[in-house]
Amino acid sequence: MEITDQPGGTVASSGLTGAEKRPLSLFGIVNLNLFWLANNFHWQALLAVVIPSMVAHFLDPANKSINLAIVVSGGTFVAFIVNPLVGTISDYTRFRMGRRRPFMLIGTFLNILVLLLFAVSPLWFPPTALLFTFALLFLLLQFSNNLANSPWSAIIADNVPQKQRGLASGFYGLCTLIGTILGSILAGIVLGAGVTSGNIAIYRNAVVEIFVIIAAVQIVFVAYTVIMVKEEPLPPAKYITLNISTLLKRFFFKPSDYPDISWVLLGRFLVTMGIWSVYYFLTYYFSDVLGGKGVRTILLNTPFTGEQFNGALFQPAVILLALPTSILAGWASDHWGRKRLVYLSGAMMALVCAIFILFQNQYAALLAGAFFGIGYGAYTSVDWALTTDVLPPTDEAGKFMGIWSAMGILPQVIGLLIGGILLQVLKSMPNNFGYTSLFILTIIYLTLGTIVIKQVKGTR
Repeated sequence: MEITDQPGGTVASSGLTGAEKRPLSLFGIVNLNLFWLANNFHWQALLAVVIPSMVAHFLDPANKSINLAIVVSGGTFVAFIVNPLVGTISDYTRFRMGRRRPFMLIGTFLNILVLLLFAVSPLWFPPTALLFTFALLFLLLQFSNNLANSPWSAIIADNVPQKQRGLASGFYGLCTLIGTILGSILAGIVLGAGVTSGNIAIYRNAVVEIFVIIAAVQIVFVAYTVIMVKEEPLPPAKYITLNISTLLKRFFFKPSDYPDISWVLLGRFLVTMGIWSVYYFLTYYFSDVLGGKGVRTILLNTPFTGEQFNGALFQPAVILLALPTSILAGWASDHWGRKRLVYLSGAMMALVCAIFILFQNQYAALLAGAFFGIGYGAYTSVDWALTTDVLPPTDEAGKFMGIWSAMGILPQVIGLLIGGILLQVLKSMPNNFGYTSLFILTIIYLTLGTIVIKQVKGTR
């Protein structure tokens, strides 16, 4: 790896090992990670607020949980396939720009087109066709966005020496969380105003506005990243001819050959099962359990909506605690070990579910958000570093980080379907038993995901 004469720019060279890579400047580490701010702004706004809100207001509100599962599950499964597949392909592409950035450019261009189409879909399509339309557009969103971000998941392994990976992962977590809080706040404010207006035309305009904002953020940050982070093309000595047979052989691996990364991937799958089983339904939980006629939002003193409480209060509470935790946890994991931070984060996130079960009011929900921020911030920053520590020495970071990304995506499909069916079946039960059952199931996922990390032997 070489440092370019452009400040902060990095040239990735796949020929150097983690021990041989030169240390990066702080500016260089930041540049590697800024893309994740835009990417998480995109998904936080859509998944936490926009998509659940559109399903509840443009489709039958009585079936919102199962409709949300239908809209999201197909696209999320596509993302599960695209991430490791495109990551594997990117390891061996011969673009002059490098292995990762061309995918970012192509995927982002397609992503912008789909975002704009999604924005106007309630105006262009009849209500009877919206369920299918939303599902198709979400599928295209997942395909295009993951085409851009899957290869970029390998960038720390490409560029950063092992001694700096905890710090780099900390900045990854920081950018993830900044994007998360900005996406949730803006989406909550914009759509919350549309909901409280009681006017469907105003709400439709709010939907268009938030999609345009998301598209603009993507354009700005992707352009900056492509300009500031440089890559070297794949060396000719590493050229291979990619055909279906070769690709499949490169794509799969035997868990027994690489047990450490296999345990890490399983742990990630279980922890994210816990997160996503609840995450999609938070807006509905707040509306159904904490809301009601005449209820006003604490602190804001406005008519209560799940969109506004989730986007403008709960998610910011999460991020205000997660921001410092992500940096401190990344630094601490370099000195004290990754696994201890995973144990702590799992325990904190399980505690959140217990609070939701025992104390069903707005103040308790904000307290739960703060505890979740501590756990989620630590897990976000350490998980990537833990994975890169146990990557097999095969120079296939794109493949393995693509699988790592997929292990965070597949739970969205499974967790969402289980949660949607559970809430639909139990919706008539008293005392919000459906949500209580969902939180108990989440505690089980988080506990199991934390325990399996004990099996990892190749890192502390």
